[in-house]
Amino acid sequence: MTRLQTFENAAHVMDELISFHEELSEQYSGLAESSTIPLSRLLLQFLADREKKQADSLESFEANAPYKVLKTWIQVPFPADPESFIGSLQQEFSNDLEPDQVYELGNKADEFIVGLLEHLQDRCEIEDIKTLFGDLLKGERDNNIALSKAFNSLREF
Repeated sequence: MTRLQTFENAAHVMDELISFHEELSEQYSGLAESSTIPLSRLLLQFLADREKKQADSLESFEANAPYKVLKTWIQVPFPADPESFIGSLQQEFSNDLEPDQVYELGNKADEFIVGLLEHLQDRCEIEDIKTLFGDLLKGERDNNIALSKAFNSLREF
């Protein structure tokens, strides 16, 4: 995907978000397997599981969303390319990431997706689509809160 790509409709956005979360899940899982620090490994596995659940949740959400809303033409570009973001995140990967560094990776991904959804919601003029993006935004923010809680719990070990 290029930076200037324009989305055809809300279903296209949903598909991109699902792919983003699935890719993050795979990346975190692979990093967890090679991590040399036990607490980092736990946090990475939490992130992998969380991203997989988010992808599954988005698939379910898309399957139950009104067809009319999903197929509404929106023509709004992403402000940044999700694949490029994952590539830049991978540059920070190593087998000896400390838990604080793992938390920062997860937080960066959360901030990226929240920023992306805020951008789409702000630029979309169709109320049903704004509501859809608002619902997705709430779910992503809830995920970020869950990450903070998990990180704080792990730090207590």
